Amino acid sequence: MSKIGGKIKSMIRNWLEIQPSIGDSILIQEVNTFAGTCFRNELWYRGDPSELHQYYTQVDDLMNNTKFWAAESTDGVDFRKIHTGLPALIVDMLADIIIDALNKITIKNSKEAQEVWEKIEKENAFKDTVKQAIIDVFVDGDGAFKISYDPDISQYPIIEFYSGNNVEYEYKRGRIVGTIFKTRYKKEEGTYVLYERYSKAGITYKLFLNNKEAKIKNIDETKDLFEITDNTFTMAIPMMFNKSKKFKGRGQSIFEKKIDDFDSLDEVWSQWIEALRDNKTQTYIPEDLIPQDDNGNLLKPNTWDKRFVKIGSSMSEDSSKTDRVIRVTGDFDYEKMLQGYITALDLCLQGLISPSTLGIDTKKLDNADAQREKEKVTQYTRNKVIRVLERVLPLVAITCLKTYDKLNHKASKIEYEADADFGEYSSPSFEAVVETISKARPGQTIMSIERSVEELYGDSLTQKEKEEEVKRLKEEAGIIQKDEPNIMNPIIE
Repeated sequence: MSKIGGKIKSMIRNWLEIQPSIGDSILIQEVNTFAGTCFRNELWYRGDPSELHQYYTQVDDLMNNTKFWAAESTDGVDFRKIHTGLPALIVDMLADIIIDALNKITIKNSKEAQEVWEKIEKENAFKDTVKQAIIDVFVDGDGAFKISYDPDISQYPIIEFYSGNNVEYEYKRGRIVGTIFKTRYKKEEGTYVLYERYSKAGITYKLFLNNKEAKIKNIDETKDLFEITDNTFTMAIPMMFNKSKKFKGRGQSIFEKKIDDFDSLDEVWSQWIEALRDNKTQTYIPEDLIPQDDNGNLLKPNTWDKRFVKIGSSMSEDSSKTDRVIRVTGDFDYEKMLQGYITALDLCLQGLISPSTLGIDTKKLDNADAQREKEKVTQYTRNKVIRVLERVLPLVAITCLKTYDKLNHKASKIEYEADADFGEYSSPSFEAVVETISKARPGQTIMSIERSVEELYGDSLTQKEKEEEVKRLKEEAGIIQKDEPNIMNPIIE
Protein backbone atom coordinates (compact mmCIF):
# COMPACT_ATOMS: atom_id res chain seq x y z
CA MET A 1 0.00 0.00 0.00
CA SER A 2 2.84 2.34 0.80
CA LYS A 3 4.31 1.84 -2.65
CA ILE A 4 0.97 2.67 -4.27
CA GLY A 5 0.59 5.77 -2.11
CA GLY A 6 4.07 6.98 -3.07
CA LYS A 7 3.30 6.60 -6.74
CA ILE A 8 0.08 8.58 -6.34
CA LYS A 9 1.91 11.41 -4.50
CA SER A 10 4.57 11.49 -7.21
CA MET A 11 1.89 11.71 -9.92
CA ILE A 12 0.13 14.57 -8.10
CA ARG A 13 3.45 16.40 -7.61
CA ASN A 14 4.29 16.10 -11.30
CA TRP A 15 0.79 17.14 -12.29
CA LEU A 16 0.94 20.34 -10.17
CA GLU A 17 4.40 21.36 -11.37
CA ILE A 18 4.41 24.71 -13.22
CA GLN A 19 6.89 25.06 -16.02
CA PRO A 20 8.61 28.47 -16.37
CA SER A 21 7.80 30.63 -19.42
CA ILE A 22 10.21 30.35 -22.28
CA GLY A 23 9.67 34.05 -23.01
CA ASP A 24 7.90 35.87 -25.80
CA SER A 25 9.64 36.55 -29.09
CA ILE A 26 7.87 39.16 -31.22
CA LEU A 27 9.43 40.78 -34.27
CA ILE A 28 8.23 44.27 -35.22
CA GLN A 29 9.50 45.95 -38.36
CA GLU A 30 9.47 49.76 -38.52
CA VAL A 31 8.05 51.20 -41.70
CA ASN A 32 10.02 54.47 -41.63
CA THR A 33 13.25 55.89 -40.25
CA PHE A 34 13.20 59.31 -38.59
CA ALA A 35 14.31 60.92 -41.86
CA GLY A 36 11.60 59.02 -43.75
CA THR A 37 8.98 60.14 -41.23
CA CYS A 38 10.09 63.77 -41.65
CA PHE A 39 9.82 63.42 -45.43
CA ARG A 40 6.30 61.98 -45.16
CA ASN A 41 5.19 64.75 -42.77
CA GLU A 42 6.61 67.41 -45.06
CA LEU A 43 4.54 65.99 -47.93
CA TRP A 44 1.40 66.30 -45.80
CA TYR A 45 2.30 69.89 -44.97
CA ARG A 46 3.00 70.72 -48.62
CA GLY A 47 -0.45 69.35 -49.40
CA ASP A 48 0.06 68.45 -53.06
CA PRO A 49 -2.36 65.58 -53.93
CA SER A 50 -0.10 64.32 -56.70
CA GLU A 51 2.88 64.04 -54.32
CA LEU A 52 0.82 62.23 -51.69
CA HIS A 53 -0.47 59.75 -54.28
CA GLN A 54 3.03 59.07 -55.61
CA TYR A 55 4.43 58.56 -52.11
CA TYR A 56 1.80 56.15 -50.83
CA THR A 57 1.69 54.09 -54.01
CA GLN A 58 5.46 53.50 -53.75
CA VAL A 59 5.79 52.82 -50.01
CA ASP A 60 4.83 49.48 -48.46
CA ASP A 61 3.07 50.17 -45.15
CA LEU A 62 2.98 46.42 -44.29
CA MET A 63 -0.83 46.67 -44.12
CA ASN A 64 -1.57 45.78 -47.76
CA ASN A 65 -1.59 49.50 -48.62
CA THR A 66 -5.25 49.97 -47.79
CA LYS A 67 -4.97 53.71 -47.08
CA PHE A 68 -6.99 56.06 -49.25
CA TRP A 69 -3.92 57.73 -50.78
CA ALA A 70 -2.43 54.31 -51.60
CA ALA A 71 -5.55 53.19 -53.47
CA GLU A 72 -5.47 52.88 -57.25
CA SER A 73 -8.51 52.84 -59.49
CA THR A 74 -9.67 49.84 -61.49
CA ASP A 75 -8.94 49.99 -65.22
CA GLY A 76 -11.52 52.18 -66.90
CA VAL A 77 -12.89 53.54 -63.60
CA ASP A 78 -11.41 56.90 -62.60
CA PHE A 79 -12.01 58.75 -59.37
CA ARG A 80 -10.67 62.00 -58.07
CA LYS A 81 -8.48 62.21 -54.93
CA ILE A 82 -8.84 65.52 -53.08
CA HIS A 83 -6.65 66.84 -50.27
CA THR A 84 -8.40 69.19 -47.84
CA GLY A 85 -5.21 71.04 -46.85
CA LEU A 86 -6.13 70.69 -43.16
CA PRO A 87 -2.63 69.70 -41.86
CA ALA A 88 -1.00 72.86 -43.22
CA LEU A 89 -3.94 74.96 -42.04
CA ILE A 90 -3.57 73.64 -38.47
CA VAL A 91 0.19 74.25 -38.37
CA ASP A 92 0.05 77.72 -39.92
CA MET A 93 -2.79 78.87 -37.68
CA LEU A 94 -1.07 77.68 -34.49
CA ALA A 95 2.20 79.33 -35.59
CA ASP A 96 0.39 82.62 -36.26
CA ILE A 97 -1.36 82.54 -32.88
CA ILE A 98 1.91 81.90 -31.05
CA ILE A 99 4.09 84.38 -32.92
CA ASP A 100 1.48 87.14 -32.65
CA ALA A 101 1.68 86.76 -28.87
CA LEU A 102 5.47 87.36 -28.84
CA ASN A 103 5.90 90.94 -27.66
CA LYS A 104 9.65 91.29 -27.22
CA ILE A 105 12.81 89.75 -25.83
CA THR A 106 14.38 91.83 -23.09
CA ILE A 107 17.98 91.77 -21.89
CA LYS A 108 17.31 92.46 -18.24
CA ASN A 109 20.74 93.45 -16.92
CA SER A 110 22.34 95.51 -19.69
CA LYS A 111 20.94 98.48 -21.58
CA GLU A 112 23.84 98.37 -24.05
CA ALA A 113 23.24 94.68 -24.73
CA GLN A 114 19.54 95.42 -25.28
CA GLU A 115 20.42 97.89 -28.03
CA VAL A 116 22.76 95.38 -29.69
CA TRP A 117 20.13 92.65 -29.50
CA GLU A 118 17.50 94.89 -31.12
CA LYS A 119 19.87 95.43 -34.05
CA ILE A 120 20.54 91.70 -34.33
CA GLU A 121 16.80 91.02 -34.13
CA LYS A 122 16.05 93.50 -36.92
CA GLU A 123 18.91 92.30 -39.10
CA ASN A 124 17.68 88.69 -38.94
CA ALA A 125 13.92 89.38 -39.21
CA PHE A 126 13.76 87.40 -35.99
CA LYS A 127 9.98 87.00 -35.74
CA ASP A 128 9.82 85.50 -39.23
CA THR A 129 12.66 83.12 -38.35
CA VAL A 130 10.91 82.02 -35.14
CA LYS A 131 7.61 81.50 -36.97
CA GLN A 132 9.29 79.25 -39.54
CA ALA A 133 11.06 77.43 -36.70
CA ILE A 134 7.72 76.72 -35.00
CA ILE A 135 6.30 75.36 -38.27
CA ASP A 136 9.36 73.14 -38.83
CA VAL A 137 9.19 71.70 -35.31
CA PHE A 138 5.45 71.04 -35.65
CA VAL A 139 6.06 69.15 -38.90
CA ASP A 140 9.42 67.41 -38.33
CA GLY A 141 9.31 67.07 -34.55
CA ASP A 142 12.43 69.04 -33.66
CA GLY A 143 15.15 71.30 -35.01
CA ALA A 144 17.86 73.70 -33.85
CA PHE A 145 18.87 77.35 -34.13
CA LYS A 146 22.34 77.84 -35.57
CA ILE A 147 24.30 81.02 -34.81
CA SER A 148 27.00 81.83 -37.36
CA TYR A 149 28.91 84.80 -38.74
CA ASP A 150 29.59 85.92 -42.30
CA PRO A 151 31.10 89.42 -42.76
CA ASP A 152 29.98 89.43 -46.41
CA ILE A 153 26.34 89.31 -45.27
CA SER A 154 26.18 91.16 -41.96
CA GLN A 155 28.31 92.59 -39.19
CA TYR A 156 26.03 90.90 -36.68
CA PRO A 157 25.56 87.19 -35.90
CA ILE A 158 23.30 85.31 -38.34
CA ILE A 159 20.39 83.30 -36.94
CA GLU A 160 19.24 80.26 -38.94
CA PHE A 161 16.93 77.38 -38.08
CA TYR A 162 17.49 73.84 -39.32
CA SER A 163 14.53 71.45 -39.24
CA GLY A 164 14.84 67.98 -37.74
CA ASN A 165 15.50 66.34 -41.10
CA ASN A 166 18.79 68.27 -41.33
CA VAL A 167 19.91 67.96 -37.70
CA GLU A 168 21.44 65.21 -35.57
CA TYR A 169 22.14 65.26 -31.83
CA GLU A 170 24.87 63.77 -29.67
CA TYR A 171 23.76 62.80 -26.17
CA LYS A 172 25.70 62.20 -22.97
CA ARG A 173 23.82 61.15 -19.83
CA GLY A 174 20.57 62.33 -21.37
CA ARG A 175 21.91 65.79 -22.26
CA ILE A 176 22.61 67.15 -25.72
CA VAL A 177 26.37 67.80 -25.92
CA GLY A 178 26.68 68.25 -29.66
CA THR A 179 24.46 69.37 -32.54
CA ILE A 180 25.30 68.42 -36.12
CA PHE A 181 23.85 70.50 -38.96
CA LYS A 182 23.65 68.97 -42.44
CA THR A 183 23.71 71.12 -45.57
CA ARG A 184 23.52 69.66 -49.08
CA TYR A 185 25.13 71.11 -52.21
CA LYS A 186 24.32 69.62 -55.60
CA LYS A 187 27.22 69.66 -58.08
CA GLU A 188 27.99 67.96 -61.39
CA GLU A 189 30.11 65.31 -59.71
CA GLY A 190 27.39 64.50 -57.19
CA THR A 191 25.81 65.76 -53.96
CA TYR A 192 28.08 67.18 -51.29
CA VAL A 193 26.90 67.10 -47.67
CA LEU A 194 28.48 69.43 -45.13
CA TYR A 195 28.40 68.28 -41.49
CA GLU A 196 28.87 71.14 -39.01
CA ARG A 197 29.33 69.98 -35.43
CA TYR A 198 28.49 72.59 -32.79
CA SER A 199 29.42 72.04 -29.15
CA LYS A 200 30.80 73.96 -26.18
CA ALA A 201 34.30 73.20 -27.47
CA GLY A 202 33.64 75.02 -30.73
CA ILE A 203 32.74 74.26 -34.35
CA THR A 204 34.21 71.58 -36.62
CA TYR A 205 33.44 70.70 -40.24
CA LYS A 206 33.38 67.59 -42.41
CA LEU A 207 32.47 67.42 -46.08
CA PHE A 208 31.24 64.27 -47.83
CA LEU A 209 30.74 63.49 -51.51
CA ASN A 210 28.47 60.51 -52.17
CA ASN A 211 29.11 59.27 -48.59
CA LYS A 212 32.90 59.56 -48.94
CA GLU A 213 34.80 62.25 -47.05
CA ALA A 214 36.14 65.08 -49.21
CA LYS A 215 38.23 68.20 -48.63
CA ILE A 216 36.49 71.32 -47.36
CA LYS A 217 38.14 73.40 -50.12
CA ASN A 218 36.59 71.29 -52.90
CA ILE A 219 33.58 73.60 -53.36
CA ASP A 220 33.19 77.38 -53.19
CA GLU A 221 30.47 77.28 -50.52
CA THR A 222 32.79 75.71 -47.93
CA LYS A 223 36.32 76.71 -48.89
CA ASP A 224 36.39 79.76 -46.58
CA LEU A 225 35.09 77.96 -43.48
CA PHE A 226 37.40 77.88 -40.48
CA GLU A 227 37.00 75.85 -37.33
CA ILE A 228 36.54 77.37 -33.87
CA THR A 229 38.18 75.50 -31.01
CA ASP A 230 38.33 78.08 -28.20
CA ASN A 231 34.65 78.52 -27.41
CA THR A 232 33.20 78.34 -23.92
CA PHE A 233 29.58 78.16 -25.08
CA THR A 234 27.64 76.36 -27.78
CA MET A 235 26.27 78.34 -30.73
CA ALA A 236 23.45 75.85 -31.36
CA ILE A 237 20.14 75.80 -29.49
CA PRO A 238 17.94 72.70 -30.10
CA MET A 239 14.15 72.95 -29.83
CA MET A 240 11.40 70.33 -29.53
CA PHE A 241 7.88 70.59 -28.14
CA ASN A 242 7.24 66.87 -27.50
CA LYS A 243 9.62 63.93 -27.14
CA SER A 244 9.15 60.96 -29.42
CA LYS A 245 8.60 57.50 -27.98
CA LYS A 246 9.34 55.99 -31.36
CA PHE A 247 12.70 57.63 -32.03
CA LYS A 248 14.76 58.02 -28.88
CA GLY A 249 16.34 61.44 -28.43
CA ARG A 250 14.18 63.05 -31.11
CA GLY A 251 11.06 65.19 -31.05
CA GLN A 252 7.54 64.20 -32.01
CA SER A 253 5.60 65.88 -34.81
CA ILE A 254 1.99 66.90 -34.22
CA PHE A 255 1.22 64.84 -37.36
CA GLU A 256 2.58 61.65 -35.76
CA LYS A 257 -0.75 60.40 -34.40
CA LYS A 258 -2.98 62.10 -36.95
CA ILE A 259 -1.82 60.73 -40.32
CA ASP A 260 -4.58 58.10 -40.52
CA ASP A 261 -7.17 60.72 -39.50
CA PHE A 262 -6.01 63.09 -42.24
CA ASP A 263 -6.14 60.21 -44.73
CA SER A 264 -9.71 59.39 -43.66
CA LEU A 265 -10.84 63.01 -43.93
CA ASP A 266 -9.51 63.23 -47.48
CA GLU A 267 -11.32 59.97 -48.29
CA VAL A 268 -14.63 61.25 -46.91
CA TRP A 269 -14.40 64.53 -48.79
CA SER A 270 -13.34 62.84 -52.03
CA GLN A 271 -16.27 60.42 -51.75
CA TRP A 272 -18.59 63.37 -51.12
CA ILE A 273 -17.50 65.10 -54.31
CA GLU A 274 -17.65 61.80 -56.22
CA ALA A 275 -21.19 61.24 -54.92
CA LEU A 276 -22.20 64.71 -56.08
CA ARG A 277 -20.97 63.86 -59.55
CA ASP A 278 -22.66 60.47 -59.57
CA ASN A 279 -25.97 61.91 -58.36
CA LYS A 280 -26.33 64.64 -60.94
CA THR A 281 -29.59 64.67 -62.86
CA GLN A 282 -29.05 62.40 -65.85
CA THR A 283 -30.87 62.63 -69.15
CA TYR A 284 -31.49 59.44 -71.09
CA ILE A 285 -31.85 60.28 -74.79
CA PRO A 286 -32.67 57.86 -77.61
CA GLU A 287 -30.02 57.76 -80.32
CA ASP A 288 -32.33 59.37 -82.87
CA LEU A 289 -32.89 62.36 -80.57
CA ILE A 290 -29.26 63.06 -79.53
CA PRO A 291 -28.23 66.65 -80.38
CA GLN A 292 -25.67 67.19 -83.12
CA ASP A 293 -22.68 69.50 -83.47
CA ASP A 294 -22.12 71.99 -86.30
CA ASN A 295 -20.79 69.23 -88.55
CA GLY A 296 -23.84 67.04 -88.05
CA ASN A 297 -22.04 64.55 -85.79
CA LEU A 298 -23.78 63.18 -82.71
CA LEU A 299 -22.54 64.65 -79.42
CA LYS A 300 -20.71 62.08 -77.33
CA PRO A 301 -21.69 61.56 -73.66
CA ASN A 302 -19.10 62.86 -71.18
CA THR A 303 -18.12 60.81 -68.14
CA TRP A 304 -17.62 63.94 -66.03
CA ASP A 305 -20.61 66.18 -66.61
CA LYS A 306 -22.99 63.33 -67.51
CA ARG A 307 -25.32 65.66 -69.33
CA PHE A 308 -26.99 62.78 -71.08
CA VAL A 309 -26.79 59.03 -71.55
CA LYS A 310 -27.36 57.47 -74.98
CA ILE A 311 -29.92 54.67 -75.20
CA GLY A 312 -30.88 52.61 -78.21
CA SER A 313 -33.91 53.58 -80.32
CA SER A 314 -36.98 51.38 -80.19
CA MET A 315 -37.94 49.29 -83.24
CA SER A 316 -41.50 48.60 -82.03
CA GLU A 317 -44.54 49.85 -83.87
CA ASP A 318 -45.69 51.88 -80.88
CA SER A 319 -42.49 53.77 -80.04
CA SER A 320 -44.17 56.90 -78.67
CA LYS A 321 -43.75 55.63 -75.10
CA THR A 322 -40.13 54.52 -75.43
CA ASP A 323 -38.56 57.00 -77.87
CA ARG A 324 -38.61 59.92 -75.51
CA VAL A 325 -36.22 61.86 -73.31
CA ILE A 326 -36.17 60.64 -69.69
CA ARG A 327 -34.70 62.62 -66.77
CA VAL A 328 -33.63 60.81 -63.61
CA THR A 329 -32.70 62.73 -60.46
CA GLY A 330 -29.95 61.28 -58.24
CA ASP A 331 -30.50 60.30 -54.61
CA PHE A 332 -27.79 62.05 -52.53
CA ASP A 333 -27.73 61.18 -48.81
CA TYR A 334 -26.61 64.56 -47.48
CA GLU A 335 -27.08 63.83 -43.77
CA LYS A 336 -25.04 60.63 -43.90
CA MET A 337 -22.22 62.35 -45.77
CA LEU A 338 -22.24 65.32 -43.39
CA GLN A 339 -22.09 63.10 -40.31
CA GLY A 340 -19.13 61.18 -41.74
CA TYR A 341 -17.32 64.42 -42.59
CA ILE A 342 -17.92 65.94 -39.12
CA THR A 343 -16.69 62.78 -37.36
CA ALA A 344 -13.53 62.60 -39.49
CA LEU A 345 -12.86 66.32 -38.99
CA ASP A 346 -13.37 66.04 -35.24
CA LEU A 347 -10.80 63.23 -35.02
CA CYS A 348 -8.26 65.32 -36.95
CA LEU A 349 -8.59 68.30 -34.59
CA GLN A 350 -8.81 66.46 -31.25
CA GLY A 351 -6.01 67.49 -28.90
CA LEU A 352 -4.58 70.06 -31.32
CA ILE A 353 -6.85 72.98 -32.08
CA SER A 354 -10.44 74.13 -31.81
CA PRO A 355 -12.65 74.17 -34.95
CA SER A 356 -13.66 77.77 -34.26
CA THR A 357 -9.98 78.80 -34.23
CA LEU A 358 -9.75 77.61 -37.83
CA GLY A 359 -12.94 79.47 -38.77
CA ILE A 360 -14.92 76.25 -39.24
CA ASP A 361 -18.69 76.59 -38.98
CA THR A 362 -19.09 75.02 -35.56
CA LYS A 363 -22.87 75.35 -35.53
CA LYS A 364 -22.95 72.00 -37.29
CA LEU A 365 -20.71 70.44 -34.67
CA ASP A 366 -21.64 71.60 -31.17
CA ASN A 367 -23.64 74.03 -29.11
CA ALA A 368 -22.15 77.26 -27.75
CA ASP A 369 -20.95 75.74 -24.45
CA ALA A 370 -19.17 72.89 -26.21
CA GLN A 371 -17.52 75.34 -28.59
CA ARG A 372 -16.11 77.36 -25.70
CA GLU A 373 -14.78 74.20 -24.06
CA LYS A 374 -13.11 73.11 -27.29
CA GLU A 375 -11.47 76.52 -27.57
CA LYS A 376 -9.43 75.53 -24.52
CA VAL A 377 -7.65 72.94 -26.66
CA THR A 378 -6.06 75.76 -28.67
CA GLN A 379 -4.95 77.39 -25.43
CA TYR A 380 -3.39 74.15 -24.14
CA THR A 381 -1.43 73.65 -27.37
CA ARG A 382 -0.37 77.29 -27.41
CA ASN A 383 0.71 77.28 -23.76
CA LYS A 384 2.76 74.11 -24.24
CA VAL A 385 4.69 75.69 -27.11
CA ILE A 386 5.15 79.02 -25.33
CA ARG A 387 6.65 77.28 -22.28
CA VAL A 388 9.37 75.91 -24.58
CA LEU A 389 9.87 79.24 -26.38
CA GLU A 390 10.21 81.09 -23.08
CA ARG A 391 13.24 78.91 -22.40
CA VAL A 392 14.71 78.70 -25.92
CA LEU A 393 14.36 82.27 -27.26
CA PRO A 394 16.24 83.94 -24.37
CA LEU A 395 19.06 81.41 -24.95
CA VAL A 396 19.14 82.43 -28.62
CA ALA A 397 19.42 86.11 -27.65
CA ILE A 398 22.15 85.46 -25.05
CA THR A 399 24.11 83.27 -27.50
CA CYS A 400 23.93 85.98 -30.16
CA LEU A 401 25.26 88.56 -27.70
CA LYS A 402 28.11 86.27 -26.62
CA THR A 403 28.96 85.62 -30.27
CA TYR A 404 28.91 89.36 -31.00
CA ASP A 405 31.26 90.03 -28.08
CA LYS A 406 33.61 87.29 -29.27
CA LEU A 407 33.69 88.67 -32.82
CA ASN A 408 34.51 92.12 -31.51
CA HIS A 409 37.09 90.78 -29.03
CA LYS A 410 35.05 92.15 -26.18
CA ALA A 411 34.88 90.37 -22.87
CA SER A 412 31.53 90.86 -21.16
CA LYS A 413 31.76 91.74 -17.48
CA ILE A 414 28.31 90.34 -16.72
CA GLU A 415 26.40 87.16 -17.42
CA TYR A 416 23.54 88.18 -19.71
CA GLU A 417 20.00 87.54 -18.53
CA ALA A 418 17.11 87.58 -21.00
CA ASP A 419 13.37 87.17 -20.87
CA ALA A 420 10.77 86.47 -23.61
CA ASP A 421 7.48 88.27 -23.09
CA PHE A 422 4.30 86.72 -24.51
CA GLY A 423 0.84 88.27 -24.40
CA GLU A 424 -2.32 86.52 -23.32
CA TYR A 425 -4.44 84.51 -25.74
CA SER A 426 -7.69 86.40 -26.32
CA SER A 427 -9.92 83.39 -26.63
CA PRO A 428 -13.32 84.98 -25.90
CA SER A 429 -14.07 88.20 -27.77
CA PHE A 430 -13.98 91.51 -25.93
CA GLU A 431 -17.74 91.85 -26.37
CA ALA A 432 -18.31 88.41 -24.78
CA VAL A 433 -16.15 89.33 -21.75
CA VAL A 434 -18.00 92.62 -21.21
CA GLU A 435 -21.35 90.88 -21.49
CA THR A 436 -20.34 88.16 -19.00
CA ILE A 437 -19.02 90.62 -16.42
CA SER A 438 -22.06 92.88 -16.84
CA LYS A 439 -24.32 89.94 -15.98
CA ALA A 440 -22.21 89.20 -12.91
CA ARG A 441 -22.42 92.83 -11.73
CA PRO A 442 -25.82 94.13 -12.84
CA GLY A 443 -26.20 97.90 -12.62
CA GLN A 444 -22.52 98.40 -11.72
CA THR A 445 -19.90 100.30 -13.70
CA ILE A 446 -17.32 97.80 -14.89
CA MET A 447 -15.17 100.09 -17.05
CA SER A 448 -13.75 103.57 -16.56
CA ILE A 449 -14.50 106.38 -19.00
CA GLU A 450 -10.84 106.44 -20.05
CA ARG A 451 -10.87 102.74 -20.86
CA SER A 452 -14.18 103.02 -22.71
CA VAL A 453 -12.80 105.77 -24.94
CA GLU A 454 -9.61 103.76 -25.59
CA GLU A 455 -11.56 100.63 -26.60
CA LEU A 456 -14.03 102.62 -28.71
CA TYR A 457 -11.64 104.76 -30.73
CA GLY A 458 -8.30 102.93 -30.52
CA ASP A 459 -5.79 104.49 -32.92
CA SER A 460 -8.40 106.46 -34.87
CA LEU A 461 -7.98 109.44 -32.49
CA THR A 462 -4.83 111.07 -31.20
CA GLN A 463 -4.02 111.02 -27.50
CA LYS A 464 -5.04 114.68 -27.18
CA GLU A 465 -8.39 114.04 -28.87
CA LYS A 466 -9.00 111.10 -26.52
CA GLU A 467 -8.29 113.28 -23.48
CA GLU A 468 -10.75 115.91 -24.76
CA GLU A 469 -13.39 113.20 -25.29
CA VAL A 470 -12.85 111.86 -21.76
CA LYS A 471 -13.19 115.38 -20.35
CA ARG A 472 -16.44 116.00 -22.26
CA LEU A 473 -17.96 112.69 -21.12
CA LYS A 474 -17.05 113.38 -17.50
CA GLU A 475 -18.63 116.83 -17.65
CA GLU A 476 -21.82 115.33 -19.08
CA ALA A 477 -21.83 112.82 -16.23
CA GLY A 478 -21.43 115.60 -13.67
CA ILE A 479 -17.85 114.76 -12.78
CA ILE A 480 -15.90 117.97 -12.21
CA GLN A 481 -12.14 117.90 -12.01
CA LYS A 482 -10.30 120.59 -10.06
CA ASP A 483 -6.66 121.05 -9.24
CA GLU A 484 -5.73 120.05 -5.72
CA PRO A 485 -4.98 123.08 -3.52
CA ASN A 486 -1.41 123.63 -2.43
CA ILE A 487 -1.32 123.49 1.37
CA MET A 488 1.66 125.84 1.33
CA ASN A 489 -0.44 128.68 -0.12
CA PRO A 490 -2.80 130.63 2.16
CA ILE A 491 -6.45 129.81 1.80
CA ILE A 492 -8.27 132.76 0.27
CA GLU A 493 -11.68 133.31 1.76
